[in-house]
Amino acid sequence: MSQIYASAAEFEALFTQMFDRIDTDDPDSMDELVEQAMVIRFRLKAPDVELWIDGRTKPVQTSFGAQRLDPTLTAELTANAMHELLLKTLPLGKAILFRKVKVKGSQSKAMKLEGLLHTMQAVYPDLVDEK
Repeated sequence: MSQIYASAAEFEALFTQMFDRIDTDDPDSMDELVEQAMVIRFRLKAPDVELWIDGRTKPVQTSFGAQRLDPTLTAELTANAMHELLLKTLPLGKAILFRKVKVKGSQSKAMKLEGLLHTMQAVYPDLVDEK
């Protein structure tokens, strides 16, 4: 499979649009992250991008690049694996089992990734189709 995103800028533009749409269409979908005051860092490769989701306040804040935050969880994966997760062609359990996603942080908090992914999966396929 070739690289889904040609550049970090392309990835960031699509994901900014996705989180804007989530915030507009279903702002309560991130409440679980806010209740847990979670900060999630996704470290992606090919292209190299750091995506931060800061659930310490509502609305949830997203940003890219190095941040001065202490993440609750860090998930490391390729941008292609993120794409597959969000299109539902790669189940999270399988991705973790086969080390396509490596999660650092408490296991109980890691389970919160599934809810976040469901929220993202509700929006992402339409954005990809529009692209």
